Amino acid sequence: MTLDGLTLCALTRELSALLTGAKIEKINMPQKDEIILLLHTREGKKRLLLSASGSDPRLHLTDQQKPNPDKAFNFCMFLRKYLSGGRVEGIDQAGLERVICMHIAAKDEMGIPCRYALYIEIMGKYSNIILVHENGKVMDSIKHISVDTSSKRQVLPGVRYELPPMDKFNPLAADTREIAAALSGKNLPYGLVEALEGISPQTAEELCARFFAETPALLPQEQTQEFAEFVRAYLEQALAHPAPCVQKNMAGVPVFLSLLPYAAYSEQNRQSFATANEAVDYYYARRDFLQKLEQSRAGVMRVLKKNIARVEKKLKIQWETIQAAERTEKFRLYGELISANIYQLRRGMAKAELVNYYTGETISVPLDVSLSPSANATKYFKKVTKLKNGVAIAEKQAAQYEQELEYLRELEYTAECAQELEDLQEVRSELVRYGYLDLAPREKITRSDPLEKPMEFLLSSGNKALAGRNSRQNDALTLHVAEDTDYWFHAKNQPGSHVILFTGGGELLDEDVIEAATIAATYCRGSKAGKVEIDYAPRKNVWKANGARPGMVNYDHYWSILVSPDAALAERLRRQ
Repeated sequence: MTLDGLTLCALTRELSALLTGAKIEKINMPQKDEIILLLHTREGKKRLLLSASGSDPRLHLTDQQKPNPDKAFNFCMFLRKYLSGGRVEGIDQAGLERVICMHIAAKDEMGIPCRYALYIEIMGKYSNIILVHENGKVMDSIKHISVDTSSKRQVLPGVRYELPPMDKFNPLAADTREIAAALSGKNLPYGLVEALEGISPQTAEELCARFFAETPALLPQEQTQEFAEFVRAYLEQALAHPAPCVQKNMAGVPVFLSLLPYAAYSEQNRQSFATANEAVDYYYARRDFLQKLEQSRAGVMRVLKKNIARVEKKLKIQWETIQAAERTEKFRLYGELISANIYQLRRGMAKAELVNYYTGETISVPLDVSLSPSANATKYFKKVTKLKNGVAIAEKQAAQYEQELEYLRELEYTAECAQELEDLQEVRSELVRYGYLDLAPREKITRSDPLEKPMEFLLSSGNKALAGRNSRQNDALTLHVAEDTDYWFHAKNQPGSHVILFTGGGELLDEDVIEAATIAATYCRGSKAGKVEIDYAPRKNVWKANGARPGMVNYDHYWSILVSPDAALAERLRRQ
């Protein structure tokens, strides 16, 4: 969503109160349409993000740190030249429109004190960031708008700056009679958006839902004045006593933010914030993170699915070879019967009707007309030998492919469940390490400490349990952290977390077994099933075979338990 004028008004008031008098210490430009001003304020250092992105234009304080490109953008260098060391004299908004102006006192290239205006126009794909000299002329902008782009308004160096056309009515700058006149005869709810500054479609719907029992298509003439008074009161209330919040969908993805809670959205999926800046920063940072997470997940999953399909195909071929070995008994019998009846046969026969001396039945044995009877027998015996040799090779290769498939499915499960970019980076590093994926030019794989941030649980008994978030962490917990007297839990025959129950050498409690098994069932591929079988064993009975890939272990002398996955229980026991 694009910030509406009402939310920007609250942001501007907060920024003006906090940043007026602040010194501009650094200017960075992490992306071609995004600027971050590092400011020294009376409350410490602050980061102000200005974005002219076509999809997410915005202005707010941020706690997010973003990497800068190796070579600074030209507009960044230009701003550094004129604004570095300057002081913010004020921040204001053009009515309730989405145009914000930062007034900055600095020095020009000759060292002469000068005042500049940095305009942030938040207008969808037409968003822009423009530096204007005190003489009113544009010095430069993040996007140049020539006459070829717009015949109505140009934004180019040397051109006098003019505000974007504003044809709406500011409901905070007039009395309610003027608001009523502006709304008279308008369609609802979108007539509010067309007539008044600062009103988004969502806010228009909320205003109508609060005022009318059922929103009419047209604003009734007899209710126009009362509705105008209601709109004015709502806007004043939102700005005087804001309760900023972010609404999320059932998957936890932010979908909307507002200054006041909206009745159209569930309270269950609402997160409140102390300031509008905090709400806006969280909304965009969380959305950006989730978008990057899904993009990274999609790339990893493509590679995994491709290789899983490849290994499954190879495994199928090996099993077909193994199943073909069933014919060896038939070929051996043919060879034996030909040898036993060799004097009854002659070259040129296409088949022979011979008695199977094992069953007494007569069977038809195919013959090669170009070969002698003894050569036909030899041919069948060679087929038997070839098939047996092929089966031995196929069984060995099938075992290797099954191990590889198990490993790839473990990685696939990790990628599916990853909630952090670091977890997907771990999967990606494994794919590179084992040759499933090539590094991009100049790409570097940084591997995290395998013991960093495992899932930690405090069981009802007071004992601790740890669960791995990826294959390397599973290995580290099982093989390097757990003691021989601790217990290892894992879902049977399916990908999932290794869960370590720490007993401190004490007795294994039944309630601990149930809770640790439930955690293992919750963090496995079968977590959507009603019941999951969990194997558990003393850590001393778990080992890693030579050459086994991360997360792959063997175990014996174990027990099994059938439990139901319980995400609520796992969340309650988990220590954040």
